[in-house]
Amino acid sequence: MKALVVIDIQNDYFAGGRFPLEGAEEALQNALVLIETARSNNDLVVVVKHLAPAGAPFFETGSSGANLHPSIQSAMKDAPQVIKHEADSFLHTNLAELLRQHKVDAVDLVGMMTQHCVTHTALSPEAAGYPMTIHANACAAPTRALSALALSGLKARHSVV
Repeated sequence: MKALVVIDIQNDYFAGGRFPLEGAEEALQNALVLIETARSNNDLVVVVKHLAPAGAPFFETGSSGANLHPSIQSAMKDAPQVIKHEADSFLHTNLAELLRQHKVDAVDLVGMMTQHCVTHTALSPEAAGYPMTIHANACAAPTRALSALALSGLKARHSVV
């Protein structure tokens, strides 16, 4: 079984948030298409949400900016949710266990920020056993150039489409 892991598509990364990313809306729309495709293929879809402590510059626990984007929240209403506090979606979370429980043998990644949380998740030691595909058009970073740079580096270890 394949899994689509949707990383940190949260309000703070959009216009009006504390840390808007270039291309966030486009990445969101492409992620929604991939979510629907994964569901129609009966793949596991997992949403990852980053929460930071009080006083953090963004994703502050309890803030509206830390909430999933409304479109993602709607699309992911019945999907397993992983809460993380680090860039790596596997670190101190139940993501690896979820993938094992569902007998996942390949992982697709989408989300934000390409150069930080997507990259750390893709390169996590816990990700080592999974063939991984990163969907470039469903990722965003502070700038498109930074996203492209991160994706270029990830190509050395993973498929980037």
